[in-house]
Amino acid sequence: MPLGLSVTSGPPGTLVTVSGDAGAGCSPASGSTALDFEQTGGTKAKPFSEMTVPMASDGLWSTTFAVPGYLGSSAVGERGAAVATGEYQFAGELCDGKGYQRAAFRVTAPISPQKVPTYVGITPTPDGAGYWLVANTGDVEAFGDARAFGSLTAADVRPAAPIVGMARTADGNGYWLADEEGRIYSFGDAGSYAPGLAKVDGRPPITGLAAAPDGGGLWLLGAGGQVYPVGDAGTSGAPAEVPSTYDGIAARPAGGYVVSTATGSGAYAFPGGQPLGGSSSLALTASLVGTAVTPSGNGAWEAGAEGSVFPSGDAIFYGSLPDDHITPDAPVTGIASTPDGRGYWLIGGDGTVFSFGDARFFGMAYDGAS
Repeated sequence: MPLGLSVTSGPPGTLVTVSGDAGAGCSPASGSTALDFEQTGGTKAKPFSEMTVPMASDGLWSTTFAVPGYLGSSAVGERGAAVATGEYQFAGELCDGKGYQRAAFRVTAPISPQKVPTYVGITPTPDGAGYWLVANTGDVEAFGDARAFGSLTAADVRPAAPIVGMARTADGNGYWLADEEGRIYSFGDAGSYAPGLAKVDGRPPITGLAAAPDGGGLWLLGAGGQVYPVGDAGTSGAPAEVPSTYDGIAARPAGGYVVSTATGSGAYAFPGGQPLGGSSSLALTASLVGTAVTPSGNGAWEAGAEGSVFPSGDAIFYGSLPDDHITPDAPVTGIASTPDGRGYWLIGGDGTVFSFGDARFFGMAYDGAS
């Protein structure tokens, strides 16, 4: 019997509910199984993405998987590969270890962000008394004590690729936006780093942006785990390739950064590359979408597309949407922590903001307030 898919085609970023039956021989103690996403006909010798998913004692399981723009490295050490339009498949491991359930999926061309705007990030002000929301179109909205310093949409600029991240300056009087191809857009007192990275065919897309605490530069995160320094930020290292897409980067206050994967392969603190644990030891009911760092820089929170939150290191759990029995109207796309580390915000793709701990609510995109 093939795997069940909620949709059978879509561009990178599409959320697919995948369900399966791992069959006879399941151990109730295991509680999880492996789900792969790969090119049709692919094997473990080719790049793929793998996620551990929760499984019931009878072998049934279900998870929400975000179709990546990049496939991680293979088990035999081959490099990953950008996901292009074409035929792919999901493969769910059977409990007896003798095969997989499979289901075909067609990756289609990306949809223009101007046609389907999605909020992709939330960035708090230095005192946590406000925040900015940014959409893949380059629209920026300000709430609380956050000041609006401009946006691509206000300037009637259409980004050549979707905006994937935002970072503010140390004083909160400016911010940067980055698109999927590494271009950087500056506003307020944010220094100009144009043109950023040049587009290179086959290079993993950019998935995140973080600003160095000293204001001297930026870091761009590639989906394959590459960290690209901009300005005089320098690099503190990068993780080894894994069968996953790296989806989040956040600056550590004392220097360096934390990067995390979309499929729970881990969050890593640099310099040093220390794994922080957290999601790496858990089965996931949805792909992860971003990370936020504690004030010490020795912990992180990772957010799932369904609103789950996984703390690691010295991060404290303050709640999640599933724990509050809330199903978001649109997938969660980002997370940000308060300055004191005693709370965090989640942002949904429709601009909805969810607050936990001491994170205060100042408004959301569809309120029309800014």
